[in-house]
Amino acid sequence: MFWWIGVYATLLWAYNGFLESLLAIVWGSIRAAVRREKLTERYGPWAVITGATDGIGKCYAQNLAAKGLNIALLSRSKQKLDRVGDELEKSYGVQTKRVVVDFNGGHQIYEQLREQLAAMDIGLLVNNVGYLPELATLEQHTEQDLLTVVNLNVVAATILSRIVIPGMRERGRGIVINIGSSSGHVPVAYMAAYAASKAYLHNLGLALAQELRGSGVEFQVVAPSIVRTNLSEQYESKMPWYVTVLDAEQMARFAVFTIGKTAYTSGHWQHCLQVLWQGLVPLSLAVKIVSRVLHKGARRS
Repeated sequence: MFWWIGVYATLLWAYNGFLESLLAIVWGSIRAAVRREKLTERYGPWAVITGATDGIGKCYAQNLAAKGLNIALLSRSKQKLDRVGDELEKSYGVQTKRVVVDFNGGHQIYEQLREQLAAMDIGLLVNNVGYLPELATLEQHTEQDLLTVVNLNVVAATILSRIVIPGMRERGRGIVINIGSSSGHVPVAYMAAYAASKAYLHNLGLALAQELRGSGVEFQVVAPSIVRTNLSEQYESKMPWYVTVLDAEQMARFAVFTIGKTAYTSGHWQHCLQVLWQGLVPLSLAVKIVSRVLHKGARRS
């Protein structure tokens, strides 16, 4: 008599877990094939990428440059900016702009960024810069660690979005991409502030996607699981066998493919499958499972 409740619950779990994104990607791919529309035509000629000289940010830069976008690289190391910028110009024949910025530098950096980005026709903003301190309890982290998490993971994405959205809205095109994390789905002990900051990015991105409906400006949230980067080195080796760790290039290549096709993605189909179980168990149990895994890599004193 009540079998339909189970069917509905199963369909809802599947839709929320992967079908919504999958169907959007399939439909978006069909539409893109029919229109034969390039990213530069749909959004604009320039992509701004924060944390662009290493890991996911660098791989986004390479994949977007391969599609013909000029790249504005934002990072704190001039040496790395020049190296990556020169590589992109030589390999893909695009223009680059190199902006040295420390997102821990306080509110004054955003006035400088506003001036440097003002004249650019920005089609894409990739909010990638982030910070993951050593796995530890909240009181074991220094106050500077926690401030850095907030400044890089929360403030940078929020203020930069506010800086570029007016221009995108005026031009009637553009997309902002927040690089989140699967840790944003479930509260995680020993990386509490980091996971909370990623939950913020998820909510910010999906809410702004609704605010901007009809304006021509889009928002996308990309929430991968563990990606092999400098940030993940501290706990990657401690992960159990069933946790898939992807290279940054694998994740970024697939994630770039989803641009304009879905407002939410895990960045790679393997990570989508990896987090599906979270929708099948109570939140309290999911918190215990995930936190127990990370406990192995947490600081002991």
